[in-house]
Amino acid sequence: MQVKVYVPTVVEIPNAYVPALARRASETIGDKASDVSATRGHLVRQAVQDGLLRQFDDLICEDGSVDLVCDPATETPLELQNKTLSLSELLNALQSNREWGEGNPKPKAA
Repeated sequence: MQVKVYVPTVVEIPNAYVPALARRASETIGDKASDVSATRGHLVRQAVQDGLLRQFDDLICEDGSVDLVCDPATETPLELQNKTLSLSELLNALQSNREWGEGNPKPKAA
């Protein structure tokens, strides 16, 4: 009898990589990215595919998919200000945050 066992492991993905991972995960899903709730699993699986988490290379299947689950019961959607984000919305939020973080002037209070 074969049983697949998922062992909890903590991984670190540098914040600087998250927007690119979200973009590639969104591109992989295509037109449905605006309908799919973004999860940590999307980002981690993309990081494995991109070679950022080499310790999980053995989880890459022949078809290029990654046999990895981040939340065993269900993959918990990511939220921003108590709102579940789609992959497209996550990407937009990350890009907006990045633009403000790159030295663009903040809007002045009236």
